[in-house]
Amino acid sequence: MSPLVVAEDSAEVKALKKGMPQDVAVLIERTVECNYWGGEDSSNKARAEKINQAMERLKCDALEKDHASIAKTYQNNYEVKVRMQKAKELF
Repeated sequence: MSPLVVAEDSAEVKALKKGMPQDVAVLIERTVECNYWGGEDSSNKARAEKINQAMERLKCDALEKDHASIAKTYQNNYEVKVRMQKAKELF
């Protein structure tokens, strides 16, 4: 099962995304995906390559910058802040 399916099927992720603006929902899912791949064992060379490809595809290296942008855009929206923080804590 791919991580994308895991994130989409997770009741926690669905709950975090529910009612959020599209850009926030996408970033929540991406955050969870990056957390998932970042926590994978990369001691096997083939697995490490798969992890690196996923992390590049998801642009995990830009995640903090993207979180800052969302935080600025929705600076007065407490619910967005709470859900983004919870997404960071999954996986």
